[in-house]
Amino acid sequence: MNYNQFKEILAKYNDPVVLIEGKRNIPKNYYDKAVKVGEKLAKDFPRLIFRTGNASGTDEAFSLGVKNVDPTRLQIVIPYNSHKKNKRIIGAIYVSPESLSDVAEKEIINQTIKDTPKYKSLIENMNKNASLTAKAKYLIRDTMKVCKYTELFDSPVAALFYVDLSNIESGGTGHTIRVCKNMNIPVIFQDSWENWI
Repeated sequence: MNYNQFKEILAKYNDPVVLIEGKRNIPKNYYDKAVKVGEKLAKDFPRLIFRTGNASGTDEAFSLGVKNVDPTRLQIVIPYNSHKKNKRIIGAIYVSPESLSDVAEKEIINQTIKDTPKYKSLIENMNKNASLTAKAKYLIRDTMKVCKYTELFDSPVAALFYVDLSNIESGGTGHTIRVCKNMNIPVIFQDSWENWI
């Protein structure tokens, strides 16, 4: 997708949300590009809201770019309320699965299982021990980033990822990509967005 095509997507919405995230292991040159893309998008689209996780690597790089322009436009979805509390971006909005209503949580859990069925057993047994609980919370968080669950927390209109292009749908990032695809949200990888700067 080129930049003009991306702009055309955003033009259809008043206050669009874009998901910005990817792998924790990101080469330095791509980390720097992600920062620049975050800055460019925040400057070029003053009404654009940015949603990400709280992971090191790609999430951090994109977020830094947005933070440099306007941190109040960052929505950061964390797996639990105390996650990396000492590294919070002042002005950003933080939410976690703990903020979900019972109905919304059930919908997010069902969506998680639907998009990655191999996690069904993990999700169903998440309260059996701390390790399963932690893994499940990260997956639920990854689904939550994509799903609309209140009027103030809409689904993204597009999603930018840094991925392993030889194994795009691996790990938690792969799960988030599957959720996006199943919800018809365009996904854009570094071989496209790196050309926007």
